[in-house]
Amino acid sequence: MHRFSLRKMIALVVTVSCFTMFFGGSDVMAVTNDEAYAGSQLQTLGILKGYPDGQLHLDWNITRAEVATLGIRILGYENAVVAGTPLAFSDMTGHWAYSNVRTASIIDIVHGYPDGSFKPDNNISYAEVVAIMVNALGYQDSLEGSWPDNYLNKAMEIGIVTEDTLLPANKIVTRGEMAILVYYTIIAEM
Repeated sequence: MHRFSLRKMIALVVTVSCFTMFFGGSDVMAVTNDEAYAGSQLQTLGILKGYPDGQLHLDWNITRAEVATLGIRILGYENAVVAGTPLAFSDMTGHWAYSNVRTASIIDIVHGYPDGSFKPDNNISYAEVVAIMVNALGYQDSLEGSWPDNYLNKAMEIGIVTEDTLLPANKIVTRGEMAILVYYTIIAEM
């Protein structure tokens, strides 16, 4: 009886291992080659950091707080003391990204919602990410048209977005998709 249970257990472990290996056991399997490349480059530069398990999890959605943090990292403001008056977001007290969002607000790359919140742990849309990247490069004063086309058009004009990387404005962005946008933002900044 024990042999039969042991065989079943081994078969189950092998089946689960194979399933995990082929259907999502690593970041790279769930992302494009471009996303994996951009993520790797940003990790090497210290801009995109992994989780405690050592993985970038490029297939996971990214939050508003994480994007604000990436925005200040690419500009060299992480852990910097920046003078100015930040927006007073009602939901940032005690949040891990408080100082990053504060800095991003002072340098005018992020904005909150009409109710005074920032919603740091919410997923972020493609248009919102593009807006932060356009703002990070200082183009927010040269926009034409209305939201979100004004930001998307400017991003295409300056090279942050290409025909190949353009996504629907309301799409929730993954860490891999964000990696491509940040990578192109850094290149556009040069």
